[in-house]
Amino acid sequence: MSPSDKDLWQERSKAWAATAVQGISADDTFNQMIIAEACIQAGERILDLASGTGNPAVSIAHSMNGHGNVVCTDLTPRMLQTARERARNLELGIMLFTATDMASLPFKDNQFDAITCRFGIMFPKDKVAAAREAARVLKPGGRVAYIVWGAYEENPPFYVSRRAVADFFGTEEGAIPERHSLSTPGTLQKILQEAGLEKVEERELRYKNRVDDIDDYVTLNLKRSFVEETKNLTASKFSALKTAVIQAWQPFIEDGVLQVPNYARLGLGWKTE
Repeated sequence: MSPSDKDLWQERSKAWAATAVQGISADDTFNQMIIAEACIQAGERILDLASGTGNPAVSIAHSMNGHGNVVCTDLTPRMLQTARERARNLELGIMLFTATDMASLPFKDNQFDAITCRFGIMFPKDKVAAAREAARVLKPGGRVAYIVWGAYEENPPFYVSRRAVADFFGTEEGAIPERHSLSTPGTLQKILQEAGLEKVEERELRYKNRVDDIDDYVTLNLKRSFVEETKNLTASKFSALKTAVIQAWQPFIEDGVLQVPNYARLGLGWKTE
């Protein structure tokens, strides 16, 4: 990753670290999906790539009941510090932490039973090379599980707020973010196949996140994802913006509760024994 890209992630990490949960994620659905789909078992050695503030690494370690270990990695030390604090709060002594680029891992060949990556493979310039590097450190017979975001227009968590914020300030919504760059069905599968993995498959993951406190949900999203737009707002202006975003979420209210659709794609692959 280039120095400018690293600087960008260092800057992004400030808001993520400041708004991270202190234990298990309130919405742990995708984390539990990746645990199940990767068939993670207690006693194994797991590598989690691009963990950010600890997802899904913290949930994986929590599921292993103190047996095995989980190596939590990210490009930014600030993110890893937050993941470390979450692990300490949950007494997850089996977690280890390494700041590293997923395209150049500091591990020997054939080290891990399984490798997971939740919303990280979309960002390396050479995605096949990054997946090939993961395959290098995977044990023969081991498996990988990558989750990437599905299509932008099918993910209200992103477009609802972006459009509401743009309308509020009278600006353009902007281009579809890079996080959706692998949303076309089959794209992730092809990357894993070109990386030399076997029995590769790809499928969709969908669920609705029940949000009981819409005010808190929108506030957190604004502070995390719209730092530049909100950092100089007065309290009354921020409140008005929050009201506009909450209003934009009204079509997703079901029986008085916000139900947020989420759509991702899962890629699985195995290393030849």
